[in-house]
Amino acid sequence: MQAAQMIPEMMMDTHSHFFLPQTERNTQFHQLKPAFGTASRLTMYEKSIKSLPQPPALWQAFQKACDKDASSKQLGNIIKDDPVLSAAILRIANAPGLGVRITITDVGRAIAHLGTSMVRTIVSRHSFSGAFAASGKVYNVTKLWKHGMAVSAFAEIIAEEIPHCNPDLANTLGLFHDIGKMSLNLFTQYQQPATLDVEEGHLVFEHKRFACTHIDLGVLLAKHWELPEAIVQGVTYHHHPAYAEPENIPESIRAEVFAVYLADMMAIQLGFDTGETGIALPHPSFAALLPNTTLQALLDKPRVQNEVKRIEQVEF
Repeated sequence: MQAAQMIPEMMMDTHSHFFLPQTERNTQFHQLKPAFGTASRLTMYEKSIKSLPQPPALWQAFQKACDKDASSKQLGNIIKDDPVLSAAILRIANAPGLGVRITITDVGRAIAHLGTSMVRTIVSRHSFSGAFAASGKVYNVTKLWKHGMAVSAFAEIIAEEIPHCNPDLANTLGLFHDIGKMSLNLFTQYQQPATLDVEEGHLVFEHKRFACTHIDLGVLLAKHWELPEAIVQGVTYHHHPAYAEPENIPESIRAEVFAVYLADMMAIQLGFDTGETGIALPHPSFAALLPNTTLQALLDKPRVQNEVKRIEQVEF
């Protein structure tokens, strides 16, 4: 995929709060145009999504425990009866690059070492591995989980810089914001030829291929999995900052959606992309929601760089 030309100087001035330098591994869209699914096609897709299995009991119990700020020991007690998942968490916790001096053999200690955010991604990927093949023809599901892990971690850090932003909600929304991309892999038989245009962005590109976008399918999947309404809304609006003013996002999730949008940009910039996607700078009006810093300053935060090193060590 060829990268877009550098953003014009005037646009850089307008978006200086959010400007990121062009690199070989990102595409900067000139704009991100919205696109909305065709009703008849969505009805057909919804029937297929409803045939997917519901989340397993372990996943549901783990999510509820996370929401209640359960201890690492309590979370470990939920996981320990699943030997495959337990082994995966212990293997990742003992990865050479994660700084373990003495081998961790207890799942609770492994969770404490990795952090709830990272473990939530591991549990989610394990729980849904049967529904979505890793080698998807549209999006690579392993890359999607890695991207979700990065966005989740970054959104929690960014939330501290956005007034009235709930870091826990931003973290959870970061993990699930792109779940619709997994669903696109289920409908390759309906795929039409299309070319990604940097003048329009990837939502229009997806619509040309499937008569819908990953947002449309993400909402259907989130409802099927019975995720909280805040997450459903977050999936619905997670690209709005590219083409709409803040008032177009419900106030109850506005700050968290913005945190996830910036985290998404950062993840792509740092190499945790999902494939045919790119960066579109937020609408300038969102600068007021980030009053004391810039996107580049967030990118340079030591905590962000530390998370990058940790995530790079994770091998599913």
